[in-house]
Amino acid sequence: MKATVVKLSVLALIALFVCGSVQTALAQDVKAACDKVDDLLEDGKVGEARKALDAAYNAGIKDYEWLWRSSRVTLLQADLESDNAKKEGMYYEAKRLADEALKINPNGMMGYVRRAAAAGKVALTKGILGAAEQVKTAREDAEKAISLNNSNPQGLAAAHYILGRTHLKLSETAKAKRMMVGLGWGNLDDALKHLKKAVDLRGDFIMYNLEYAKALAANNQFAEAKQYAQKAAGGKDSESGDGARKGEANGLLKEWAAK
Repeated sequence: MKATVVKLSVLALIALFVCGSVQTALAQDVKAACDKVDDLLEDGKVGEARKALDAAYNAGIKDYEWLWRSSRVTLLQADLESDNAKKEGMYYEAKRLADEALKINPNGMMGYVRRAAAAGKVALTKGILGAAEQVKTAREDAEKAISLNNSNPQGLAAAHYILGRTHLKLSETAKAKRMMVGLGWGNLDDALKHLKKAVDLRGDFIMYNLEYAKALAANNQFAEAKQYAQKAAGGKDSESGDGARKGEANGLLKEWAAK
């Protein structure tokens, strides 16, 4: 009897060791896959990042970290899509993936950041006044991400950027029209505050400098707007589409030359 108990105890210890080793190996695989995707995106290699995510999925990796990164890559792929119907569908898919990430980790900051980004993109394709619920989602999720602040400075910068840009886009439409669909809260002051915070957190990011420059120009602060447009125009590419953003920044500098 004692021998049987000893054998069972040994087997249980072996099983625990094996399970622990498997979990450790899986965690290492997940981290390696995520690091690879992040590096590829920093180099603007969206297609290769998609392949890396697919390879991880085929290897059995589909956790919170995989899902929010897949949402991000899907959104970036949608940005490159020329067919508007396909583009919109991909933005919805990016939002669905973020939803799935948040089901796994309801307190995951990056899940809210990615859902806010996807909702904002859907709103832009439909027209802000025609997609009020998506705009509200973008605002609420960005604010939730900021309140959680449990990821990294880059994630926090993204949340402030999304919230700031949401306010900026809304401020471009007359408040009376926006109030009819519950979007009267958008304002330029909050746009400036949150976009400045994004720039403070990630000052070398072309996208944030460009958008903050636009917000400053909208507030007739052209001297400062030019400074941030110049930073955008001369910045190092670190996101898909940065080449076009630099071109836009140069165009704005010409437009604002006499201001």
